[in-house]
Amino acid sequence: MGSKGSRSRKPEDSQHLPKVGSPAENEHSLHEAREAVLGQMGVRGASLGVKSIFTAIIVLLVVGAILGFLLLVVFR
Repeated sequence: MGSKGSRSRKPEDSQHLPKVGSPAENEHSLHEAREAVLGQMGVRGASLGVKSIFTAIIVLLVVGAILGFLLLVVFR
């Protein structure tokens, strides 16, 4: 047993996680998943501008691929 003036074992800045299935927990899980994907791509610590440019490039590539596929199907 510790004395009255001993240090607490619990850190002062500890936070409990939200309950499973709650909207806060779902948002937290989604944020963690997005950060994991960005980490795999190597842009986890990038600024918002870099992430926006990266996202725009991906969107343009996907739209271009869909349009190319449609052109192949229509003019076959």
